[in-house]
Amino acid sequence: MNVNLNMPGATTADSAPAAITPVQQSMARVYGTLIRRELWEHRSLWITPLIVAALMTLTAFPIHLGNLDPEANSAKFFTPENRLGWFTLMIWAQTLPQYLIMSIVATFYLMDCLYAERKDRSILFWKSLPVSDATTVLSKLLVGLVVLPLGVYLLAMVSGVLFQVIWSARVAAGSLPDIAVGWNTVAWLKVQGLMLFALIVCILWFAPLAAILILVSAWVRKNVFLWTSLPPVIAIIVERIAFGTHHISRLLEYRTWGIWGALGVNPTPPEGVGHGRVVSLADLFDNVEMGKAFLNIDLWLGLAVAAALVFAAIRIRRYRDDT
Repeated sequence: MNVNLNMPGATTADSAPAAITPVQQSMARVYGTLIRRELWEHRSLWITPLIVAALMTLTAFPIHLGNLDPEANSAKFFTPENRLGWFTLMIWAQTLPQYLIMSIVATFYLMDCLYAERKDRSILFWKSLPVSDATTVLSKLLVGLVVLPLGVYLLAMVSGVLFQVIWSARVAAGSLPDIAVGWNTVAWLKVQGLMLFALIVCILWFAPLAAILILVSAWVRKNVFLWTSLPPVIAIIVERIAFGTHHISRLLEYRTWGIWGALGVNPTPPEGVGHGRVVSLADLFDNVEMGKAFLNIDLWLGLAVAAALVFAAIRIRRYRDDT
């Protein structure tokens, strides 16, 4: 059989690009469907961030700086360098409540996602479908650990731009003084890059904690919140009374904030800050050593532990339906 290589769409074996296999397409479709299922069943995952983002955008309206004396304060606090610092800090402050609420929502979702389906017996229906336990557990972990944080990141970016638009419109209308912080595209991009880097590091660093929540959700039969919160508290108390040491509390503290110390992020404000100088997050973007995070051995050990915990959660879900 002759093949006309000049026909549109005809390619040789050497020049043909690597095609996506049907198996890959099928898995992507399955994960997409399962993620949509989680967002449909747990609507707080997207409704709560939307409400918080809307509220943070609306805070641009009631802020009033009309009593600020430009002549008395502009020379000290509104130099070009400080205006840049105020701008970056406003972006960070506007997104901080959104990430805080996201952390709370993600924690309760991961604690409840596998427990709830056994509690209401919906697990019997989902197990009747041709979807493996591994795919189901991984899809729930992806929602709580990746999809939700990245969604909030994009939402915070949009709400931050809307905040600045409203702020600038109020300055133009005269309801805010001219010395109010203005827009800086380069600084905005640097802050967004810094927050995206921090978000990726947090996803990797907190993976073991998310895996613990998934495991507890798959294992306990009731009182999932107590089983999640009480064991570390009791372990800290028992260790302190029995041995007089603080290893567990230090481990928990390290798994919470330790990565930032490894990156060389100094919690102490730079010299001069608080005495007429405002720190700029754009400068932090220029100075932070991003490569250190991915060379940190504790990050990769944590991911290995997370993989083992998720494997255990998959095995537990496979053989437990509470019937």
